[in-house]
Amino acid sequence: MKPHLLTLVFIFAFAFCSAQQLKVEVKTIKNQEGKDIEAWVAHLDQTSDECMESYEDFMKDAFDLKTSKENKTMMMVEKVILNEMSGLRLDQRTFFTGESAGTAVAFTFSPGYDIHFGTKLYKEEFEHGEKLVKSFVKFHYKDFYNKKIKVIQKALVDKQAEITSDEKKIEKNKKSELDNNKKISNGDSDAAKLRIKNDSLEKENATLEAQIASDRSEIKSLQDQLIKFQESVKKVEEF
Repeated sequence: MKPHLLTLVFIFAFAFCSAQQLKVEVKTIKNQEGKDIEAWVAHLDQTSDECMESYEDFMKDAFDLKTSKENKTMMMVEKVILNEMSGLRLDQRTFFTGESAGTAVAFTFSPGYDIHFGTKLYKEEFEHGEKLVKSFVKFHYKDFYNKKIKVIQKALVDKQAEITSDEKKIEKNKKSELDNNKKISNGDSDAAKLRIKNDSLEKENATLEAQIASDRSEIKSLQDQLIKFQESVKKVEEF
């Protein structure tokens, strides 16, 4: 197995060490001013940087909105109307906090300087926030897993191409051996050299056959991982 594919398999295997998180809940968090504020919080398996990138892509894709990064842990869109939630113009801030199993992504909605949607104030509007955050979670995981699926699919194509190439080399070597054996049978003056060459060809074929066996085993592993990623996408779509 080649080093880069060893790394690839290790990364994919590691990705399945922890269960996929599909969880959205209401929590009280500290905002950028250190004040307690209610938020819809999603718990994702990936790093803060990956979640920030997903948030930026989601707001662009779902609402055609441009986000800004206010600091290392907060991104926002200012003075926007999210019709799915409310007709009020508001600031939507999202906080990213590292956790042992990934990142907590907390969405807050503020129609005023010190006014925020929550379970008591603007309760109905705040409840609509759950659907928005779940849409983000689905967007994040589908994008994340689909990218991994493409990587695996490419690896499978490349690995199969290597097998095909090695099989052609084996057939070429076998043909050379047959040609050499005919020359030896016909009393070729270089028979000793041809026997040495055949020994070399047989050793090369043994090495190629071992590599093909290894590659086929790796293909099986990649196919198993592909199925798991596809199953993860299906679970996300049902979330």
